[in-house]
Amino acid sequence: MVAFSVCVVVAAFWWTRHHLAAGESAAAPGGGVAFSAGSLRLGGFFLGSGLLFYLVAIVTGCFSFSFKRPVWKAAKVKLYFANIVLIVLLGLGLGFLCAAFGGPVLLRLGLDVQTARLLPVMFMIVVVQMVLLWVLLWSPLEKRIIRKRLRTAGVSRAEVHSAMLVGLSNPGSGFAKRFGMIEEDLGGLWLTPELLIYRGDGEQFGITRGQLVQMERRADHRSTSVLGGIAHVILHVSLPDGSVRPIRLHTEGHWTMGRKRAAMEALAGAIAKWHAQRQFAYIAKPLKIPKF
Repeated sequence: MVAFSVCVVVAAFWWTRHHLAAGESAAAPGGGVAFSAGSLRLGGFFLGSGLLFYLVAIVTGCFSFSFKRPVWKAAKVKLYFANIVLIVLLGLGLGFLCAAFGGPVLLRLGLDVQTARLLPVMFMIVVVQMVLLWVLLWSPLEKRIIRKRLRTAGVSRAEVHSAMLVGLSNPGSGFAKRFGMIEEDLGGLWLTPELLIYRGDGEQFGITRGQLVQMERRADHRSTSVLGGIAHVILHVSLPDGSVRPIRLHTEGHWTMGRKRAAMEALAGAIAKWHAQRQFAYIAKPLKIPKF
């Protein structure tokens, strides 16, 4: 948040001070027209740059150019900074476009040119950040990373598209260990007659009904997912050494928090039904079954 605020203030202030036309003035003849034209140019530049940056990040898997090895650990760090850049670019673009139409009003109220531009920009940056708490623009990236990694690992296209896309995290991890997204791994999940199978970017396992000690539902109050009313599925899995591993599941690849919550409810229902009913299968069994 601190880095985000610094980037916003520096970017907005720098552009408004150094890219104003010398003749722009509320009092000068045609000054309002020049102000609006300059703001439109800046808005178009930043908005176009933001959309181009977003498309490049999606297509390249957040600048991951090889999927033969695990990529998520590095990709989530790059995604943290990419999200800041995207919010700043979209906020600046939309802010300058708003300034093109609302700025002349602020000029007539007696504000100087820099302030008339800066206020709409700062307002739109806040608006963009609030909207993106609900609208999940990086959902196509999650899908792309999961599907590319699974296909590279030899999972068939049909099996990949039949998987439930999920992320894994440790519910006991402290806040200091989080960097950007909380998910420690991304992958696909299948429910077969005998096993709950997970194949991901960094790990893979199969869980029998006997190993699943308990399925818990709990919201993560340190995550933005709580804004969507999401109660995560937490699997308590018995390990061969007698310990129990808690595995928190995250639903991935959804455009809004509402769809993410609905997917989590469907996932919880499917796992509960699988655990209670033998021979229950949510989808067809993959060709290769990993060992837990």
